[in-house]
Amino acid sequence: LKAIFIAMLFVPFSGCLQTMEPSSPSFRLATTTSMRDSGLLDHLILEFEALHDVDVEYVAVGTGAALQLGRTGDVDALIVHSPEQEIEFIQEGHSTERIPIAYNSFVLLSPDHYSSSIYDAFSLLFEEERCFISRGDDSGTHSKEQALWRHLNETRGLSMVHDSNGYHPQGGWYYSIGQGMGAAINMADEKSCTTLSDRGTALQFQPNIDLHRSEFNDTIVENQYSYLIVDSTTTPSSILFEEFLRDEGKDLIANYTINGEHAFYVGES
Repeated sequence: LKAIFIAMLFVPFSGCLQTMEPSSPSFRLATTTSMRDSGLLDHLILEFEALHDVDVEYVAVGTGAALQLGRTGDVDALIVHSPEQEIEFIQEGHSTERIPIAYNSFVLLSPDHYSSSIYDAFSLLFEEERCFISRGDDSGTHSKEQALWRHLNETRGLSMVHDSNGYHPQGGWYYSIGQGMGAAINMADEKSCTTLSDRGTALQFQPNIDLHRSEFNDTIVENQYSYLIVDSTTTPSSILFEEFLRDEGKDLIANYTINGEHAFYVGES
């Protein structure tokens, strides 16, 4: 049953194959919902498949779930954005190297405008109990949110709890939904709440929502995406995709824009 469920998750990007024709080489990729929702993933895969006649089957989940698929050998490679979790994955022996491929930043989408520091913004959310939507899904974005709350607990004494929804404040103003970035943004928009988002997905959604985007210069908002090959299921195609990301993919990432704005930058932040 597990194998059937995993198979149903994957999206064959190139469409259905003719049953009488030999299939092209393929590999299985687990990626973050933000890479998909920003549109960058499809942009990269289209070019890769056209250049190399390789079919990419992918599933878009939170970073924690993607890494777990790597641990169980259900995927051949990962694109994720939580360096601490990635290092742990390597230390466990599941991968040899994390390859930085792109970065942007985390932003706040909110009915309100925030300036200065993201720490001040989160403190104000806490103190005034302004409605906040957390992904609550062990994703890279959720991990970053928890790091912000942890910092505020340690430096400003804000009270937090640690439970099944992670590390966070208590109160009816805080919603943990256990879903992806797109769902969190839509809920924040519907309820006039604030949510933490990667910049790429925020740019993609902004024309259709009423939330303002606030950006910050704090180091903590840096958002690094990396590619990891799963050692136990390494395939020639997953290695070829690494080479593509190091070569042709760089220009695609650097030139990728959403509504006229650059959404990602190449390499390491």
